[in-house]
This record gives sequence, structure tokens and C-alpha cells, in this order.
Amino acid sequence: MLEARRARLDMGFGLDGPLPDLLRAIEGPGGAPVAVLRMHDDLAGAYYRLRGDVRLLFVNGAHAAVRQRFTLAHEFGHCRMGHESVIDREADVFGAQQDSSEIAANYFAGEFLMPGQAVRRWARGRRVGLDELVGLAAEYGVSAKMARIRLETAGAVRDRARLERLDAEIDEERLHHGLAGWLGWRELADDLAAASPPRLPPALRDSALGALLAGEIDLSRAAARTGRTADEMRRAIAGLGLDRLVPIG
Repeated sequence: MLEARRARLDMGFGLDGPLPDLLRAIEGPGGAPVAVLRMHDDLAGAYYRLRGDVRLLFVNGAHAAVRQRFTLAHEFGHCRMGHESVIDREADVFGAQQDSSEIAANYFAGEFLMPGQAVRRWARGRRVGLDELVGLAAEYGVSAKMARIRLETAGAVRDRARLERLDAEIDEERLHHGLAGWLGWRELADDLAAASPPRLPPALRDSALGALLAGEIDLSRAAARTGRTADEMRRAIAGLGLDRLVPIG
């Protein structure tokens, strides 16, 4: 979590509240290009270290915006912490973790999106119920479940009975659905929510690779644009592991 706090401070955002726009923050002062694509159903995102100092983050644009934000923060955590390239399944990001780098990326994402000191200050003096939790989630653009977990990991709520009640209301009773709208909370309107996949970063726009990943051209046309044969292009894509993200053909 220290690296997440350092990242926010390095990027000029401080630790007092939500980021103004996650996608702009990561591509701007964060220096990491982001592609939002319709990926294979079981994938959440990916982080690639390419030649030299090139880094690329991928997010599955078929998922809800609240899940995309957590995935993007998770992939940015891999980037900031210098991890090796990784393709993350939904279970790697949202399920029970075993791999130490995935655990670290999840802790990074939690602190980067919802700084602990801000969450603790918000919770101070409150007896947090589901309606307040939903408001907190809407303010930060995360899911109710993520906000509930953050209350615990940030040490903002230590009452086990209250945490278990919130879990039951979210996981079993599903009471949070529709509650934000009923209470007047609107979904966060940021660049990630507005992105319609395929959304490519400037580094990939107008490139054969970008057009191929976006599904705008097939493998043969991508190969022709790069002066390669289709087999050479396929091997190059497979060598990068990009064929595991989207159907290449």
C-alpha cells in the first residue's frame, strides 16, 4: 500500500479523496498507455512489459465500469511495482488470491482508488449502514463490495458484526442494487465509463497492431501493413501473448 500512496503523491493527487479521473491519471502523470478492448470472457485485464521501457495496460471493456476501474488500478499496480507481464483472469483480480504479486496488486488498487486515510476520516463517527456504504462507493466509482472490503482493510470499521451484516446485504440479499439511484447517487462519469471498446491509447492508434487488437482488420491485412507474412505476424502476436487477450484469427 505504500507504493500506492507514493504513486498518488508522485502524480500530484494527494491522499484526501477520489481521483478526478482514473484513466486520465494513469495515461497522463502515470505514464502508462491503456487499451480498453472486448477481451475473452474470463479475462479482466493485462499488463505487458514490452521492449525497452514500453508498458501497456489492458482492460476488458465488456465489464461494468466499477469493475474496469478496479482492474485498471490493479494492472497499474503491476506496472508501478515492476512486476513481470501478466494476463489476469477475473479470478486473479476479484477472487481469492494465492499469488503474491496478485495480492500486492490488489492491495495497491484498493489504496490507489480509496486512500486509507480518506476512508478512515469518512467513517469516523458514523455507524455505517448499507445506504452510507453505497454513497461511499458511488463517490469513488467502485462497487459496493469493494467499498465494504476497503472499510475493513483500511481499518475504518472494526465491528465484525457490522461488517458481516453488510456482507449479507450485498452478497446474499443484493440490497445494494438500485439503492444508489434511489438515494440520488449517480454513477461516476469519467473517461473510463465513457470509453466504448475498442479504445486504443495514442501509442497504438493508426498502427497495424492496434487495428488488429481492435478487430478493425484481420491478421492478413495486419501482416501486409507490416511487410510480414500472416504466419510471421501470428508468431509475433503469439510471442507477445496478445493472442490470449482477443481473438486474432
